[in-house]
Amino acid sequence: MVMLSVIMRTHNGEGVLIDALRPLIAGAAEGVVRDVVFLDLGSKDATAQLADAVGATMLPASGEPARDTARALEVAHRANWVMLLDQASVLNHGWLGECLSFVERQERQAGAGAPLAAVFRPQHEPERGSADLRRRLGVLVSNRLFSTALLSQGIVIRRSQLAGRASAAIRWNAAEPSIRVDNLLRLRSLTTMAR
Repeated sequence: MVMLSVIMRTHNGEGVLIDALRPLIAGAAEGVVRDVVFLDLGSKDATAQLADAVGATMLPASGEPARDTARALEVAHRANWVMLLDQASVLNHGWLGECLSFVERQERQAGAGAPLAAVFRPQHEPERGSADLRRRLGVLVSNRLFSTALLSQGIVIRRSQLAGRASAAIRWNAAEPSIRVDNLLRLRSLTTMAR
């Protein structure tokens, strides 16, 4: 059975976290989402109470990327696959089936080659002029050419691929955290940003 641990970056997110957590409920009901960790950057709002209410673990970030990633993986320990999200990332309809299909294929092909990680496609709100197009192209180039995935897109990665790699450490406190993964697959499902 496919199981996911979810690590979500949070900072004063009480206004957007409900939208971000709502799609994960379907995964929890199916037994796929096994644990949720809020890696928190010092929230002063009701984020801690929200974490408690939904059964998530609140973990304060230390500011050291490799250490924070390792600590989050220790706490989110119930699954061999990890989903990395930003607090405002909302997974759209169809994410669960596509994610399960991706992980099952990877498990079947475990010894067949280099491990893959997957990223959802971002759906940005339209902006004036060509700014939205430039942003979409920037994300596509980043995903395809540089194998870099943005936390805001939602990333599915094998725990062993993330653990113990200094290059896999995410700068959690960056304006737009990202991770470089050697083999990155873009899924069809979208993520939108909560308002």
